[in-house]
Amino acid sequence: MSKKSKKSKNIVLITSAIYTNYGIYNTQQRIEQTLETAKSAKEFIPNAVTVLIDNSKDEIQNDDSKELNELIEFVDYYIDNSEDPDMQFFHQNVSNYDIGKNAMETFGLLKTLNHFKTDDELINEIKNSDRIFKLSGRYKVTEQFNFDNFSNKNTKDKYVFKKAQPAWIDPVVTRTQTLLQTRLWSFTPGLLDETIELYKNISNNMMSVFNNNQYIDIEHSMSRFVPKDKLVELETVGLVGNIAPNGMMIID
Repeated sequence: MSKKSKKSKNIVLITSAIYTNYGIYNTQQRIEQTLETAKSAKEFIPNAVTVLIDNSKDEIQNDDSKELNELIEFVDYYIDNSEDPDMQFFHQNVSNYDIGKNAMETFGLLKTLNHFKTDDELINEIKNSDRIFKLSGRYKVTEQFNFDNFSNKNTKDKYVFKKAQPAWIDPVVTRTQTLLQTRLWSFTPGLLDETIELYKNISNNMMSVFNNNQYIDIEHSMSRFVPKDKLVELETVGLVGNIAPNGMMIID
């Protein structure tokens, strides 16, 4: 697992899948884009400690390329979920991009947050941080990012997301009228246990919906399960990038 420990102010969890069947970008592009993600986090998020959480196919274990090694050396911590049986199952058996991506991100983060509880080095980093950010790999934090919007007296012990948007999945299935974008959001370390429970609820509900031949994604799931009394919404979070299915640019 990893390396350079330092007392920090903000943890940045970067989710990625360097080796995957999903999306239009190849492995080389994904490595380059994810390195830019990590660099942007270091540039714009104060005292960022980056944790790369990679949910790749197991081919990544044989990649000793200069490019991948540069990415792994750049981040502060690297968590490789490629041997995890849940990740292997989705890569090998689920061809639907939306189901695979959402399920692997959900399970990957749940496993990582649980791992934090058993890792003395990482839990110490968390205890010495102001906030924990989740940042999707291949996207970049921009100059529009304002840390004070995420960390102030009104966001103490709160989740901070981009302002909720109208749902596009049938509310009968999702049980929510809105969605919360999950490319960049954050929570305080005191919410770690609650966030683990949040992901447990989301993962259990997600699999129940999938097994019923219906669909829900992480964005609608967050809108349903994040407690409204602990939610702060921002007009702009300060993010740019291209979505994997078709390369369309997103500006949040």
